[in-house]
Amino acid sequence: MRVYGYMRVSTEEQGDSRAGLEAQESAIRSEVERRGWELVDLRHDVASGKSLRRRDMLGETLRDLAAGKAEALVVAKLDRLSRSVLDFAGIMETAADEKWSLVVLDLGVDTTTANGE
Repeated sequence: MRVYGYMRVSTEEQGDSRAGLEAQESAIRSEVERRGWELVDLRHDVASGKSLRRRDMLGETLRDLAAGKAEALVVAKLDRLSRSVLDFAGIMETAADEKWSLVVLDLGVDTTTANGE
C-alpha cells in the first residue's frame, strides 16, 4: 500500500528544532516499515491546529490522495492532524468518499482494515 505521512508542529521554533517533527517521523516510519507499506512522501506544516487553513502541505496531501497518488494517510497523533472534531469528521468523510484510508497511530484509528472502517 502506498501512503503519505503527515506531521505538524505549531511554532517556528518547533519547526526549526525538528524535535517534535522527529518524534512524529519516527513513529510514522516505524509503522510503515512494520506493515511493509511504501512511504510515498512525508510532509509537514508549521501551523496552528485550530483550523485546516494555512496548512499548505496538508491541502496538497489531501489533493494527492483524491487523485489516487496513494491509498492512505498516516499521522502519529490525532492532534497533529486536527484539533477540531468537525475538521476530523470532515477528513474521515472525505477519505470514505474518495476511497482512501486514514491511520492515526496514537488512537488506533485504522480504516485500512474492515474493523477500522
